[in-house]
Amino acid sequence: MPAAWCEVHHVDEHSHGGPTHTDNGVLLCWSHHHNLDRSEWQIQMRDGVPFVKAPRWVDHRRIFRPVRSRNAERERIRRRRREKTESHREAPVLEV
Repeated sequence: MPAAWCEVHHVDEHSHGGPTHTDNGVLLCWSHHHNLDRSEWQIQMRDGVPFVKAPRWVDHRRIFRPVRSRNAERERIRRRRREKTESHREAPVLEV
């Protein structure tokens, strides 16, 4: 979703002493921003990186996982593919 369509959510609520700083904010759509407190989703900030814990019906282990952008995820996949291709090129050729 484009950032212009989102609202900033303070992970550590400002009303409870949380800072009003970008390291404490995540972008959420209107619906998720206004319903987060009533849902089973949880968000933590760790060194400015949001970590999300999904409800049990989504993730039975209920562990906090770092949030990655689609672009970062695509780049990670591309990097893995390049490394795989390069390792195949470097493999020695066996002669029979």
